[in-house]
Amino acid sequence: MGPGTPLDRFRGRYGLRPPGRTPEPTERLRLTAADGLRMLDSAPAPRDVSLGSPPSGHDSRGRNRYLWVIDSSGVPWILECRMPILGDKEPKHTNLTGGGTAYIGGELWYRSLCEMYVSGGSGRYPPEDETQLDDAVCVFRGFGYGVTSLGWDRETERASRYLERSP
Repeated sequence: MGPGTPLDRFRGRYGLRPPGRTPEPTERLRLTAADGLRMLDSAPAPRDVSLGSPPSGHDSRGRNRYLWVIDSSGVPWILECRMPILGDKEPKHTNLTGGGTAYIGGELWYRSLCEMYVSGGSGRYPPEDETQLDDAVCVFRGFGYGVTSLGWDRETERASRYLERSP
């Protein structure tokens, strides 16, 4: 698959893009480590992550959702919860980039410290197509995580936002 890490290969294949929606002023505030922002690296995840699960349908939110983006700094991620610094609102993907550019964004849920669910659910930096989402999942696997992708909805031609369970 070529030289370099899966992250390097991903960045070489795709271009940085501005957010798909114009961010509100609080959505342009770049969160930092002091706010809980982390950079994804090799498994296992830090011991203090909140284990969770993705939504199982349109009427579910899931539990302990994290936002992530791939940008020029790496793969920043943060727990999606109300934050005083954001006026008691939840962070948006643009809070990971300061309203700047990213390759892609989505959501993740830690099943364990070495396993996660990943979606391309982002209104700001959605995957351009199924291949880009699959390649982003390869980046997470390249860090040593077992990854279950929520996949691609071929009816809407967008990333799936919930985990479809087998009957």
